[in-house]
Amino acid sequence: MKSSEINPINSDSLEIDCQKIYDSIIACQREFDGNLVFEKNILGTLNKIEELLYRVNDIEVFRDAVSLIMAFRIRLRQLNDQMKYIDDESIKNSENLKFIQKEMEKFKEII
Repeated sequence: MKSSEINPINSDSLEIDCQKIYDSIIACQREFDGNLVFEKNILGTLNKIEELLYRVNDIEVFRDAVSLIMAFRIRLRQLNDQMKYIDDESIKNSENLKFIQKEMEKFKEII
């Protein structure tokens, strides 16, 4: 594994592909560069998720993992709420955003 890769988060029954979430966030930033609806409503939340992803490789104790997972769940709820009010079909239909939401739903199953 490259040192720049983000580790997955594993539980007994599932794996969350944190690197793919990160890659999808970067793809969204490129896909919607200059889209004011995206930048105003979604970009800030994706940036916060990206910051959380940088912390994944630093998890050393279970307490840290629980705290981080709860933070991811809060950001997912925020992202889902924001998506309800987006009228831009290109954003709603973005495969990258759909992947981020789908993969982050797994955080609800861990704890």
